[in-house]
Amino acid sequence: MTMTRDSDTDTDDRRYNGAKADTSDNADSVAEPATPVDDEFDVPDTEVARGATPVTQSPVIKTVSRTVTPFVVAFGVYITLFGTSLPGGAFQGGIVMGSAVVLIGLAFGFDPTQEWLDARALGGLFLLGAGLFGAVAVGGVVFGGAVLELFVFPLSVEDMVKLVEVAIAALVTGVVIGLVIWLSSGVIGGEKT
Repeated sequence: MTMTRDSDTDTDDRRYNGAKADTSDNADSVAEPATPVDDEFDVPDTEVARGATPVTQSPVIKTVSRTVTPFVVAFGVYITLFGTSLPGGAFQGGIVMGSAVVLIGLAFGFDPTQEWLDARALGGLFLLGAGLFGAVAVGGVVFGGAVLELFVFPLSVEDMVKLVEVAIAALVTGVVIGLVIWLSSGVIGGEKT
């Protein structure tokens, strides 16, 4: 013997538009499937409905991210440039600089951050990194050495290594920003989900 509470039935009635399964013993009758009612669960047009979360609406989080971001970028540049002689390097510096933009995305929302970022700037990071690295690589041949031979350049080897580090950091920063910001906005097959 099964007992059904009235509150369970009321909840089911609110979720579905009245079409209930036929509980009679007549096997010939087929009940229509129940469909959810969309009108009762519409979300008003607010910041939350447009993708903002309670975290991105917090003025404390926004203020802290605005304050911390320049220091994070400066630390990433420091790690990149002094990674030749101290712990750090291009990959670590690129990750730190890319995380500054990810912090902005977390604080203000990924869709507004994607609108704020210029796709040409992200492409410029890739082109800067690839072009600078290619110029250093082929420049060794132009100056009479082998590919990526840094001894043949008129600059010191440490300065040439820093150029390579900047190129790699630009590529890594672009990849981190591209992966996190664009993938988090839900672009699948060229259309927003």
